[in-house]
Amino acid sequence: MIDTRHLPGLALLLALAGIPTIIHSYMGTTVEDGLSPAAVPPRLKGLDARPGRHTSAWVQDTYGTSNFIEREYGDNLTLFVARSYDPKGLYHHPENGIAHGDSYDRAVVIRTPERPDVPMFVLDNGDTRRSAYALLYDGKFIEQPIRFQIRNAVSLLIKPKALMTLFFVRGRSSRGGSATAHDVESLLLAAADSFMAQKGSKPR
Repeated sequence: MIDTRHLPGLALLLALAGIPTIIHSYMGTTVEDGLSPAAVPPRLKGLDARPGRHTSAWVQDTYGTSNFIEREYGDNLTLFVARSYDPKGLYHHPENGIAHGDSYDRAVVIRTPERPDVPMFVLDNGDTRRSAYALLYDGKFIEQPIRFQIRNAVSLLIKPKALMTLFFVRGRSSRGGSATAHDVESLLLAAADSFMAQKGSKPR
């Protein structure tokens, strides 16, 4: 038996424990910022794009979202931008999706002198492939996604869900040439800047 003196406190604890379930399961509360991957222009860095090869069903199955764009720039660059309310679906080895089969080493985080505000995860297989990606959440670029998830664990339970954005550029070599580190990184930054330019948004 529970002493009746403890019932108010117990009821309060149960109510607090139910808040995340109510917010996310019943109310479905989310933060809409009005930004869209589709607003990234087809022409970037002097290159015109053509549609990528992956279907909406494939992206949904791989990344858990249908809010994306995929574009080919020239023969050697692929731009992929996706948004999701499930951050882990985007930050956990995103190369296993859009760059599947490239056999990359571990990602290395770099910051270019021109844009130290944007940490980029660079992947290189030392041969014919080089890719880079960046993660944006609530107006800030994320350098340590696992620490981000842990640090925000409590707030993510009780606050409305916000969208994470993945910017991924896959570079490769072909008979017509190869994508350099500069090509990959500059296209990624151009895509991120054009995305953030919507409604005058700026990274913080």
